Amino acid sequence: MKGILIKRDALEFILGVSREVYPKEFSALLRGTKEAIGEVLIIPGTVFGNRFASTPLYRAPIDYSIIGSVHSHPGNSFKPSGADIRFFSKTGFVHLILRQPYKSMEDVAAYDKQGNRIELGVGE
Repeated sequence: MKGILIKRDALEFILGVSREVYPKEFSALLRGTKEAIGEVLIIPGTVFGNRFASTPLYRAPIDYSIIGSVHSHPGNSFKPSGADIRFFSKTGFVHLILRQPYKSMEDVAAYDKQGNRIELGVGE
């Protein structure tokens, strides 16, 4: 996979939520297509914790438009941890990690399900 777009509304939403819940981590699922991330889906029962976030996948709807996940890191790194990569393998083909200060595209990184960095662009 070379890269994917994210709709501006979805980008602004995840940046805003990440700022609001800091210092806790934010976590959600992503809806879209192979070409673009269009929506963010917060699963009921998701926990935004200090140094972790937990998304109860058993509560996720059967929804073939779910293409991946998004979560924030409370520091200035968006390098995926081993736990992040294990989660990636369960939840689709594109995964976003946000880092502080959660202000712009420079604070968002996209990865495939193996944890390899992929390109991310903004679309309308």
